[in-house]
Amino acid sequence: MKNVLSFSSEKEVRFGKLLRYIIPTYLTSLFNTVYTIIDGIFVSAYVGTDALAAINIVYPIVNVLTGIALIFATGGSAVAALHIGGNRKNEASRSFSVSVTASILLGSLVSFGVLLNLTGILNLLGATSLTMADCRIYALWWLFGTPVVIGKELFTYFIRIDGAPAYSLAAALSGGILNIVLDYILIGCFRMGILGAAFATMLGLLLSFCMGLYYFLRKRKVLSFTLHSLSWREAVRCMVNGASEFVDQLAIAVTTIVFNRTALIFAGEDGVAAVSIIMYLQFLFIGVYFGFSMGIAPPLGYAYGNKKDGVCRILECYAYRFFAIAPLVVYTLTYFFAPLGVSCFAPSASPVFSLAVSGMRIYGLGFLFAGINIFSAIRMMAYGKGHFSGVITFLRSFALLLLFLGFLPKIWGMDGVWFAVPAAEFLTMFVSFLFLKINQ
Repeated sequence: MKNVLSFSSEKEVRFGKLLRYIIPTYLTSLFNTVYTIIDGIFVSAYVGTDALAAINIVYPIVNVLTGIALIFATGGSAVAALHIGGNRKNEASRSFSVSVTASILLGSLVSFGVLLNLTGILNLLGATSLTMADCRIYALWWLFGTPVVIGKELFTYFIRIDGAPAYSLAAALSGGILNIVLDYILIGCFRMGILGAAFATMLGLLLSFCMGLYYFLRKRKVLSFTLHSLSWREAVRCMVNGASEFVDQLAIAVTTIVFNRTALIFAGEDGVAAVSIIMYLQFLFIGVYFGFSMGIAPPLGYAYGNKKDGVCRILECYAYRFFAIAPLVVYTLTYFFAPLGVSCFAPSASPVFSLAVSGMRIYGLGFLFAGINIFSAIRMMAYGKGHFSGVITFLRSFALLLLFLGFLPKIWGMDGVWFAVPAAEFLTMFVSFLFLKINQ
C-alpha cells in the first residue's frame, strides 16, 4: 500500500521529503496555539485580566476533554499507522472507527457529569465571586460542544495518518482564521466579552470539524469509517497506546489548579493572571517540539509496522540533531522576547507584566530539556509502546512537577513556582535517555 511518507529502504529517506510531513504538522500545531493565544489577547485587551484568569480557571475542564480526544487521536492514529505500514487496511480503518466512536461517547459522558455539578467543580478549580459568572459561561460552551471538540482533534490526527498532512493543516488553519476574525467582531466590535470568545472558539472548531468530516466522506485515501467488527479490545489498545497524552492533559488540569492556588497565595489575582499569560506563551515554544515530533511520528510508525528498522534509525538521527540545536534557540527567543510576548496581554506598567516577564524567563529554562522528553514519549507511542510514553509524561507533567510545586515556593516564593517546571523536565530527561537506550 503506497503512502506518501512510507520509505521502503534507507536509501529512500530524504530530509526534504520528510519536511513535506513535518512542516504541515508543525504549522497545524502552531496555528492551534496562535489562535488560542489570540483568544487570550482579545479577552485581556477588551474584557480584562480577570476574564483571562476565568478562562485559565476553566481550562482544567478543557484539558480533560482534550485529553479524552488525544488518548484516542494519538494512540489510535499510531496503531493505524502501524497497520498501514504492514499493509493491513481493514485493521487500520477499525482502529480509526473505534477511536472516533469511543472518544465521543466517553467525552459526552464526562461532560454530562461535569454539567450536573458545574458550580461545585468551578469552586474547586479556584473560581471566586469575581470570576464565577465568566467561568460558567466559558465552561458551558465547551461542555455542550464536546462532540465537536473531540471530533475535530480526532480528524486532525487521522487525516495526517491517511497521508494528507496539508489538508489537516488547511482544516486547522481555516478554523483558526475564523476564530480570529470572530474574536475581532464579537469581542472587539460587539463587546460580547467572554461569551464572544467562547462563541468564536466553538465556531472555529466547528468549521475544522466539518472539513474533517468532508475529508473522510469524499477525499479519504486509506481510512474509512465502519461499525463492522468494532471491539472493546481494540479501543483499549488505542487508549493504552495514547495514555501519555491523556496523562499529559490530566496533569495540566491538576497542575494548573495547583499553579493558580499557589500563585494566589503569593501574589493574589495578579499572580493567577501571570500564570495564565505564561501558560498561553509556553504553548508557542513547546509547539515547536510537539510539531516536529508529531510530524516524524507517522513515518516512524509506517517503517516500524513494515519492520524497516534501518529506516527508523535514520529518522531518529534526524530527530536527535534537531533536538540538539532547537532547545538553545527556543530558550534564547524565550528570554529576549518575553517582554514583547507578555505586553500582548498586560500593560508594561502593571504588576502582572513584571511578574509574567520574570516568570517566563525562569519557567522557560524547562524548554532546554522538554524537547527530548516530548520526542521520547511520542517515539514510544509511534512504536506502539505507549506504556513507556506514559511513564515519561507522568513524570514531567505530574509527579515531579507536583513534587517541586510542593516545596520550592516555600523556599523561593513565586520564583519557586516558576522553577518547578525546569526542575521536573531536567530530572525526567534522564529517564528519557534511559528509555531511548533500552529501546534501540
